[in-house]
Amino acid sequence: MADRSLSQIAAKLKDIDIAMLVTKTGGDGKIAARPMSNNRDVSAEDGTTYHFTTDDGRIDDDLRASSQCGATYSSGEFYAAVQGEGHLIRDRATQEKHWVKDLEAWFDEGLDTDGLILIEVKPARIDWWDGRESGEITL
Repeated sequence: MADRSLSQIAAKLKDIDIAMLVTKTGGDGKIAARPMSNNRDVSAEDGTTYHFTTDDGRIDDDLRASSQCGATYSSGEFYAAVQGEGHLIRDRATQEKHWVKDLEAWFDEGLDTDGLILIEVKPARIDWWDGRESGEITL
């Protein structure tokens, strides 16, 4: 096991734009995964990530039923598995803090897009592998 700080791992996650965000779905223990951009918005203090989507898919239903979620990241020889809780944020002021102009490619109406939600993923544990080194950070 190697020793890396949370801020070092958060910096690696910030450099990886796309994660596979995983939720529990349905009532029978199945899981669902989908690619989501973190918009390079990763907290160095606690590893929290932020992802924009709309409420017309399954992810918001999944997170309302169970906040438990995960995200996987990969780049080169670096891999990470984040386990934590996902929270749906509809508050406009909070969304504005995390909005980046590049998101307009996905959301034509910007922050005024119908059903826009921000998903905040707060990690409880991050497992990581970097070449032959690996570690775990528990929060």
